[in-house]
Amino acid sequence: MTEKRIMKLHEFEDTIYYRAACSCGDARCDLTLELEKDKECGMVFLNMYKNLYWSSHWKSDNFFKNMWLRIKAAFKMLFTGYVEIEESFIFRGDEQIDAFIDALKEGRDYLKK
Repeated sequence: MTEKRIMKLHEFEDTIYYRAACSCGDARCDLTLELEKDKECGMVFLNMYKNLYWSSHWKSDNFFKNMWLRIKAAFKMLFTGYVEIEESFIFRGDEQIDAFIDALKEGRDYLKK
């Protein structure tokens, strides 16, 4: 499946991988989908891998305030084990969304075999 920026990467007995290219054009924004079947419990797992970037620069033009926000985030990660991050993936039109859905359906059907 190569149409509309959705590509099949690998097929294994219990796992299939796809790469979804972000319409922004930067490969660092792409998304990797992994559909994996657990035969023992009969479940299918959907894992999504994406590079996430944390930045405080959008919050203020003040260098010291930005450094303080970065230090606070570093301490939060150190003491709680996580920081909240969000990242966007851009679809270009209905065709790419349909190709994304088709990849999920194809992966589901492949794992049913």
